[in-house]
Amino acid sequence: MLSILKKDINRELGRFIRTSPMGLYIKKTVPELYAGIKDFIERPGKRIRPLFFILGYLGYTRKKKIDLPSIVRSSLSAELLHAFLLIHDDIIDDSALRRGKPTLHIGFNSVYAKPPANKLGYDLSLVAGDIIFALAVKALFSAGENASRMTEAADMLAETAAYTGLGEFIDVINSSKAPMDISEKDVLLAYGLKTSKYTFEGPLLMGSILAGADKKEHTKLSRLGSLLGLAFQIQDDLLDVFSSSKATGKTSANDLEESKRTLLIAETYARSGAREKNIMDAVFAKKKKTKKDISTLINIISASRSDIYCLKRTEYFIAGAKKALSSLKMRASYKQYLSDFITSLSERSKLLGISISQVRGRQ
Repeated sequence: MLSILKKDINRELGRFIRTSPMGLYIKKTVPELYAGIKDFIERPGKRIRPLFFILGYLGYTRKKKIDLPSIVRSSLSAELLHAFLLIHDDIIDDSALRRGKPTLHIGFNSVYAKPPANKLGYDLSLVAGDIIFALAVKALFSAGENASRMTEAADMLAETAAYTGLGEFIDVINSSKAPMDISEKDVLLAYGLKTSKYTFEGPLLMGSILAGADKKEHTKLSRLGSLLGLAFQIQDDLLDVFSSSKATGKTSANDLEESKRTLLIAETYARSGAREKNIMDAVFAKKKKTKKDISTLINIISASRSDIYCLKRTEYFIAGAKKALSSLKMRASYKQYLSDFITSLSERSKLLGISISQVRGRQ
């Protein structure tokens, strides 16, 4: 079923931008902006967020006749929120790749190649991201539910965006601090706000709110979403360092290049001796890092065994997610899809363990 839903989501994304009054007006007024937005939101992705939105709805709705196309269109709000946040994140990080293609600001630079090209691309991408967020709000109201549920779901969409922004703010501040000043608690706070809220917790809650789930279930879904987000983000940190850009669709070792204060880095610093800490400080102080710098950082990470520690933390959060899932009163068939996703996270950790071992073997 999920593969069919994913196809429906992809098809509806294209249809939404092509047929919505706002999309049509953008196309007529500024074709280049329309082309940039359309290309960005239609790029291949996992579509985790709209899928979790739909599962949250189907798992709790009591309707015998479900208008699934309307729910699919409403679920686009979670994917469009994701696109909005990715665009802003790429600007903050000055990233070159997103989902295997140039980031939106680089794309706009190629269209409007005028000095100062970089700033122009950033500015235009910010505006495009804001428009995509407006489209997310419009999409949410496609669900044919009563006004009170729609209002509550819209409130959750706004709350999700705000908490994610707060997490991004904390993450940027953390990246400006010395590694010695960042604790695991600091990093996990940012992860919980930045990743958990809009990737899992928000979509599950928006869908279940529209379906009429009770407050007790909302609390349990929040717990589940929070734990899934923590595991997912730590795995992403590891993938950034120990997987190729071809596998991730992003620049390899981008977090190290940008001196991000991930859990992997915070734990490496805490476990390293004075010599290694001095090296890390010197490398992180550089605006541009060489391949040798990145290799040196990876060697220090491996020597500290912080990569192994991070893998164990994902296992801890995954175990907590399994426990949270077991307490839900969601329909069994849809609960199973969530269980399957948790299992896929476990498999992802196993593959990461293999990648980490291979890197160790080459050192």
